[in-house]
Amino acid sequence: MFKQKGSIRKKIVLGTLIPIYFITILFSFVFYFTSIRIIEVNVMPEFEKSLNFTMDELKEKVPDRLIKLALDNKNQHNKLLNIVNTLKEKNGVENISIHSKVNGEDLLLATTDSADYLVALPMNADKNQALETGKPLFSDIYKDEFGIHKSFYYAIPGTDSVISVSQDATSLSHLKRAVIIISLVMIGLGVVLGIAFPSFIARKLTKPLTELVRYTETIAQGDLTQTVQVKSKDEIGRLAHSFEHMKNELSQMIKHVNLAADNVVNSSNELAYSAEQMSDVVNQSTVATQEVSATSDSLSVAANQNLTALEQITTGIQDIADSSSKVAEETAEVSEAAEQGSRLINDSMDGINAINDSVQASMEITQVLHSRSNEVEKIIGMITDISDQINLLALNAAIEAARAGEAGKGFSVVASEVRNLAEQSAVSANQIRKLIHDMQNDSRRSVEAMAKVNEDVERETVIVNEAGASFGNILEKISQISEDVQSVSATVQEISAGSEQILASTHDTVQSLATSSGNTQNIAASMEEQLASMEEMVATTEALNTMANDLKEEIRKFKV
Repeated sequence: MFKQKGSIRKKIVLGTLIPIYFITILFSFVFYFTSIRIIEVNVMPEFEKSLNFTMDELKEKVPDRLIKLALDNKNQHNKLLNIVNTLKEKNGVENISIHSKVNGEDLLLATTDSADYLVALPMNADKNQALETGKPLFSDIYKDEFGIHKSFYYAIPGTDSVISVSQDATSLSHLKRAVIIISLVMIGLGVVLGIAFPSFIARKLTKPLTELVRYTETIAQGDLTQTVQVKSKDEIGRLAHSFEHMKNELSQMIKHVNLAADNVVNSSNELAYSAEQMSDVVNQSTVATQEVSATSDSLSVAANQNLTALEQITTGIQDIADSSSKVAEETAEVSEAAEQGSRLINDSMDGINAINDSVQASMEITQVLHSRSNEVEKIIGMITDISDQINLLALNAAIEAARAGEAGKGFSVVASEVRNLAEQSAVSANQIRKLIHDMQNDSRRSVEAMAKVNEDVERETVIVNEAGASFGNILEKISQISEDVQSVSATVQEISAGSEQILASTHDTVQSLATSSGNTQNIAASMEEQLASMEEMVATTEALNTMANDLKEEIRKFKV
């Protein structure tokens, strides 16, 4: 009867069956007891009234004297028998009989429609009770071999006899039986209706619910292609319509989620590819930045060495200036101490030789400085190229970050900072290149001046040699030598001033290289941090791709 344990149909049937059973049984009992009560109160008194009426006539027509005489006289018995038969016919009772106790024995004195006389027949309990109490007594409806009866018993005063008037109670019995049968039929109908009606109602209610359950189970299994078949317009129909609407919305949502998952997979693949490319670019930029940092360190060391050499050159030039001043002073004294000419000429020869050596050393140092400045210019060119490459890489990184959208915003900031640092490095390199060019020009002028000094020294050497050979011409040449020495002193002073400028420029170059090296190291550190961030972004992108693929696998379980 029930297909599922704990189903709604079972609950509906049980929920209505028990009250129907209870009401049916209660109504049947009420009907039974009410009917019996009606019989007892209305029908039975009328029945007993008829018996009592007959008994009253018997009391008048059958005195105790006649009973006593009938016990001893057959004729009196016949008289008594005629009386009871007449009353029976008159009142329509079933039977009138008289029982007597004679010497402790129960004897049937007279009975209607029978000529029996003093036949031994035991009295029933009701007759004995009436005889003992002396009170009239109605019996219950009873059944014997003659039928169904109800009797009224009366003990005749002054005798041991009991008159009983019996009436056919078949109709009463049938009436009570009909009440019982009707009550049982009502209970039976209640049982049948209690099963059939709730089952019909439950089936009527649960059939669309069963269809709805089957529909929802199909949806739960992922099949969203089915359509609910409930056509009722009640709450269940509205519920089915709501389920259908929910299924359609769920189907659309799954389609959108599937499309979004495809887009996420494609986007994550593209993002992973872009992130890997960007990671390679950042890695290359890091390597290039480290190389630039190493080159900057080397250039800084070379610049420091150049600075030391320039300081030495400046010291030598200052010595030359000092020596030139002394030569001028000594030349002024030549005119006053001609007598010491030989010794002074020898001293002049020594001084000129020293000047010649200093000039040669200065020329060599200046040439070395010129060649090193050429090397520095090449290094500056490399720095400029590297800065251009870094700027180009930063531009590409900014483009990739812009393509990455919100996720590449941080990398875009780093790329902008790298590009700024690269531009600053390029500007610093250009400044260094300009300083190197100035230094080369100064070096070239120094070389030319040194060459001129060398020529002057050689010329003065010739003059001094000639003076040694022709000491007589010394006084004539003193003025010319003094002028030449002053010219040399002025030139040396100019060289000294130029060397001071070169030294200051070299100081600036060393400081710029130190700053550029620090910036390059900062860029390298930032690039390494960015590389770590890119690797994390690649890992996150791969995780996103995995989750998107898992989502697509879950969505494939649905049929839409």
